[in-house]
Amino acid sequence: MRQLKNIMTITLPVLVLSFFTFGFLLAPNDPEHVDMTLRFLAPCLQYPLGTDNLGRCVFSRILYGGKTTLSIILLGSILIVFLGLILGLPLGNSRGRIKLLGESLLNAVTAIPPIAYLIIFISVMGNGVSTMLIAVVLSIFLRMVKLVKTRTEVELGKAYVLSAITSGAGRFHILFVDILPNVMWDVLHYILLSAADMVITIVSFSFIGLGMGDNIIDWGVMIAELHHYIIAHPELTLYPVIAIVLCALSFNILGRTVEKEVTD
Repeated sequence: MRQLKNIMTITLPVLVLSFFTFGFLLAPNDPEHVDMTLRFLAPCLQYPLGTDNLGRCVFSRILYGGKTTLSIILLGSILIVFLGLILGLPLGNSRGRIKLLGESLLNAVTAIPPIAYLIIFISVMGNGVSTMLIAVVLSIFLRMVKLVKTRTEVELGKAYVLSAITSGAGRFHILFVDILPNVMWDVLHYILLSAADMVITIVSFSFIGLGMGDNIIDWGVMIAELHHYIIAHPELTLYPVIAIVLCALSFNILGRTVEKEVTD
């Protein structure tokens, strides 16, 4: 029973995230097609969640919004992990002035809240998917570098690393063959919890107009467009909110599951 529970704890969040990432392939209608004669239709076979104020298919827009948000998170997470490992492992093994300079820079930069980086980059570079991606990566990857550096320093004092050094293993082998597998659980835990924050952050910026442009469908834009009708048609705002909560919760559950594996 416990094993089944553990499997479901991983399977359900993965299924939810997969559905919202690739669900646009199953969209029954063009999410941008406007037909004012179909405004505010009730859910039906052709429009499973009804239509919005412009007669567009809400279900199709939810699926395409998931593609936008989760694609940014997926690509951003890959870049954050890659940069964090490439920079964090050598920095954790550095000595002298390089180590001092690196630590000072990391402490100074990571003291600034990630939201500040997002505001700066989006306001300077303008709206766009690439801008949001760059802003998300730059706001988080230095914290990943700091995490990897700290974990590397811890691993360097363990017996298996000392044995590798004694046997004549080179620095590259020690860092990327011996230490890397032992820090990956912590990296995975951090990036999953960060992904939950990314969902909320991306949607929040889209809602206030600092999103990804006029031609991009995402959940924050949907909420911004439909919140004016929250009294007459509250379900239209509720649908994207449910999608946001499900995705953020799924990332959080996966992160907590990984954390449990690490502590056990």
